[in-house]
Amino acid sequence: MVETIEKELFEKYKRVRIKASITPMELDDFSGKIVKSYLICVNESFEKPLSQEGGLKEVHVTPLFGPNGTPIYPKALVKCSFCKDRRPSGKKFVRVPEETFFEVAGPSALIDSLYEFSHCKFKFKGALVEMETYKVEEVSLPKDFGEAILVKMRGPVVLRDPWHKPGEALRSRFLPSPSHLFSVNVYSIFREKYFEALKALERGLVEDHSTLHSIGKVWYLYEGKWLPALSGTALFWVRELNDVVKTVLKHAALLGVGSGRAAGFGDVEIASI
Repeated sequence: MVETIEKELFEKYKRVRIKASITPMELDDFSGKIVKSYLICVNESFEKPLSQEGGLKEVHVTPLFGPNGTPIYPKALVKCSFCKDRRPSGKKFVRVPEETFFEVAGPSALIDSLYEFSHCKFKFKGALVEMETYKVEEVSLPKDFGEAILVKMRGPVVLRDPWHKPGEALRSRFLPSPSHLFSVNVYSIFREKYFEALKALERGLVEDHSTLHSIGKVWYLYEGKWLPALSGTALFWVRELNDVVKTVLKHAALLGVGSGRAAGFGDVEIASI
C-alpha cells in the first residue's frame, strides 16, 4: 500500500518554482492571495482546487518570496519562547518587489500547464495587478532520509488539532510534535488507519530540545485581522524510519503541512542532516 502511495505521489503530482515579474506594491494582506489570483487568471482550472472549503486539498501554493527567499507578508515576530505578547493592531505594509517567485504543487496535468509562460492582469484589493511568468523549473524533492530531519517553515504554519472530534470547536496547536505538525498529511494518506499511523509517526520521530527555541510564534495579517501561527525551524531525530515516517515526510515536502495549504500557508522545506 505504502509503495503504491509513494509511486502515485511522484508520478501524478509535481512541484514547480515560478519566477515572475509583478507590479510593485505596498501590501497589507497575505501574499498567498496574489498567488491564487494569478494562477486562476492564467488557468481557470485552478479555481476549484484553490477555492473549495474543507476537504483534502490537491493543490498547495506558497506565498510570494523576495529575491533573497524571504516570504512576503505582514508579520510580527514574538522574540522569545516565553515572552508575554499582545495581538498586534492596525495595518502593516510590506513591499512586493518587481521580481518575485512562488511555488505550486499539484496534479501533474494541471501543473504542466504552467510551463507555458503566462501573462495576466487581475484586480487585487481594488488595484490592477500585472504579472508575468518568465521561468518555470521543477523543484527537487527529498526521496531518502538519514538520522536527523530538519523542517524549515517557509511562511506561517497553522497546525490542525489531530485529536479533534466532529462537532467540537476547531482549534490550532502550537507545539510542533510530529503528530501536530504532520496530522493533515497522515489523514490525507492513511485515513482509514489514522490513529495507528499517528502513533507510528510519534514512534519514528523525536523532536530535539532546540525546537523549543528554534520554533516560535508569528502574528500574520489576513483580511485585516492579526492571527497567530508558527514560524522557524524544527530538528527531529529519526528513531525508526518506518513506512509511515518516510511517506509522510515526502507528502509534506510536496504539499505542505497544516491548514490553509491551498491559500499559501504551511509550506515547509525538509532535508536530512
